[in-house]
Amino acid sequence: FSGISFEVRQGEIVGLGGLVGAGRTDVARAIFGIAPATSGTVTVRGKAVEITDPSQAIGLGLGFVPEDRAVAGIFRTLSVRENISAAVPGKIAPGGWIRRAIERAMAEDAVRKLRIRLASLGQPIGELSGGNQQKAILARWLLTDPDVLILDEPTRGIDIGVKAEFYDMIGELAVSGRAILLISSELPELLALCDRVLVMSEGRLTADIPRAEASQEAIMSAAVPRTQVAA
Repeated sequence: FSGISFEVRQGEIVGLGGLVGAGRTDVARAIFGIAPATSGTVTVRGKAVEITDPSQAIGLGLGFVPEDRAVAGIFRTLSVRENISAAVPGKIAPGGWIRRAIERAMAEDAVRKLRIRLASLGQPIGELSGGNQQKAILARWLLTDPDVLILDEPTRGIDIGVKAEFYDMIGELAVSGRAILLISSELPELLALCDRVLVMSEGRLTADIPRAEASQEAIMSAAVPRTQVAA
């Protein structure tokens, strides 16, 4: 991607739409330091920062729910408890020793708040349904108390009931003052949740559409590569 410039404000849900291969996930990975950009700047709370790895991003108040839950989101053979606590080693292991009581209490609180359905906290996360795995990943990042939360296809592969729960949670997170960047291929999802919809095509930003003007037609018009339109 190149020439990408946008901002997400406190309490705002900004959608990032486009066709598969448009570069949306690459932008998210660059912001979070997984695959840092070769030029340009990221600014957090008005200050330019350098993010070259995810630990720096976490320290700056960023969280990232990745697109591929099975590959990049969960530690499949580890317990639900360990998966939820994975991003906050400083909280569960002060002095370098894991305090199981602290870890368990954090996980229990997250399971209750996000209504994660499971047999026990010690159950391998790979045994949970896709929706409950996704809730556990979200719980992990909420424990870091992020100011900015990047959600890449957060409802992909989960049933409609859990999807509705996610929509409610995303709205609540924005109301609580967090800035949300929501990457989604589902146009109804972008239209229902977002204050603005950014659209990418062939690695470039082609539109910034406010809620009042957003429609499936407007998003698709900006998402289709110009070469295809010309043809």
